Amino acid sequence: MDKSIEKLKVLLELEENGGQIAEDLANILVDERKKSLFKAKLEEIKKELVTSAQEVKLTPMEEAVRDLVLEIRMPITAQEVSEKIGDNYPSLKYRTHASATLNSLVSKGILGKFKVGYSYYFTSPKEVVMEMLKRRGEEPNKCSPVEIARETGMPLSKVLNVMEDLLD
Repeated sequence: MDKSIEKLKVLLELEENGGQIAEDLANILVDERKKSLFKAKLEEIKKELVTSAQEVKLTPMEEAVRDLVLEIRMPITAQEVSEKIGDNYPSLKYRTHASATLNSLVSKGILGKFKVGYSYYFTSPKEVVMEMLKRRGEEPNKCSPVEIARETGMPLSKVLNVMEDLLD
């Protein structure tokens, strides 16, 4: 037997719900359409894991925005970022540019965001995950990290890291 298959078998046997995972995989692999989708999603996951392992590089403007948001220690909107540091970074005087910079930081896992009414608020990833758990009425060990990542725009790997920290 191929060493990779043997390794997978051992890992599944050690996993609490390994039998269910094996059954799910088998059901996916027998259907060509499901198998194609699975392979595509697996490639996405592999790319995200590689990206999450790399050191994130920030521009001086991104660093300034990050520092502002994290120092305030409360959720902030793009408009508030524009008002607070727009004089130091003229392009940030425009809310759309401040919003683009904030969203870039979210996609890099540096910040998180959540929506209240028509506005998005930006803060630390930990605060965002805790807010989403509260809104969803969930606990870190019994929640949907994929849904939280989708709703917040944060990388799944960052959401999982925050959940792990919350459980420690």
